[in-house]
Amino acid sequence: MVRTLPARLPNPAPIGHHRSGKLGHDVRVRGLYIVAAVTMAGVSSVFALLAEIEKAYDIPQSQLGWIAGSAFVGALVTQLWLARYADRGHATRLLRAGVIASALGLVWFGLATELWQFVLARTLLGAGVGMIIPPARRYIVVTSPERQGELLGTFYGAYLAGFVFGPPFAGALVVLVDLRTPFIVLGAATAATMYSLRSVHIPGAEERSNSRGVLRRLITTKRMMAALLVVLSFRYSVGVFEPLWSPHLDRLGASTLTVTLSLTVFALPMLLVARAAGSLTDRYGSRITSLLSALATVPLMASYGFIGAVPVLFAMAIPHGLMEAVQSPGSQAAVGEAAPPDDAAAAQGLGEAAGSVAAMLGAMTAPPLYVWLGPGPAWMIAGLVMLILLGTSQVLDPVKVRRASPSSDQPTGHS
Repeated sequence: MVRTLPARLPNPAPIGHHRSGKLGHDVRVRGLYIVAAVTMAGVSSVFALLAEIEKAYDIPQSQLGWIAGSAFVGALVTQLWLARYADRGHATRLLRAGVIASALGLVWFGLATELWQFVLARTLLGAGVGMIIPPARRYIVVTSPERQGELLGTFYGAYLAGFVFGPPFAGALVVLVDLRTPFIVLGAATAATMYSLRSVHIPGAEERSNSRGVLRRLITTKRMMAALLVVLSFRYSVGVFEPLWSPHLDRLGASTLTVTLSLTVFALPMLLVARAAGSLTDRYGSRITSLLSALATVPLMASYGFIGAVPVLFAMAIPHGLMEAVQSPGSQAAVGEAAPPDDAAAAQGLGEAAGSVAAMLGAMTAPPLYVWLGPGPAWMIAGLVMLILLGTSQVLDPVKVRRASPSSDQPTGHS
């Protein structure tokens, strides 16, 4: 049995006001943003360069899903096994361990030459991300409950900044140097972000609850299950997107630079509106914003495979990205609000773990379907799966349109 440390930190200051007060809190939150941005730059570079890896190392397209899916396996293990300990006083250590694992995974990915090496390196990278996200979100949720939608949206915006600028940066390094260089450089940059965490100390729960039964407790309510189904839909679409988008554009004649820029086109609008999109969650409630924005992405996802013109795909990616910018902080807040405050990180870990399972299934099933059935049916099946998940979520916890009251003592995310 793992022995946990005392939940309280030594001589704790009030949550969110650690000595330097709001200014210190803002500095620490910015440190989390830096970690998210740089780590995601490495992750998205893997995503963007899959077609190049496929050609350079003679990896069959049907097996690209193993590289993409292995990241979600690594994340799943850490989120289910370790995330709960972020609520028990280990959050800061978990966060820093995640940065180290992500850095090592990227460097290994740059040195890999065979499929099994890419799979293991991607697994380590996924495990690192799985250790970073729950404690980072816990810090935001417990220190700024009145602004959690806005700050979660900004955190997602930082995550997206890496997604936006990572692929073109990696593509330029491939053109100027070679295919290995982007991963090694970004691995070193990820390790350097440890400096931005030097003053981050994430508080544990005020009172310890039984960690052994926390996941079982969390999934016993319809509200939590409904929130998780929205996460499942979102992350399943990400799992499908990762192994299909780059090869799909490549087969339509797009160059490596065009493929990397397409990810920027997808993510840049998300970055620009991330903070405002998070504020929509604070204003209208997490449930309605996450569910409706997720539904809006279904027809786009289902139709990508029937479009043969790269400029049209670029245009379609813009509204898709905008809706995901609303969906991500909304779904995170909905999961957090469906759980007790003392289980905030465990709830985020559960959400990420559930999402990792969905993403893994999407990543591993989409490439074979693409090869066997063609692009149209493969993308259409993805859209139908998303619709089923979201429809079930609505049945479990029907959305009722109302405007959230900022002064209410009740959670503002349940509409």
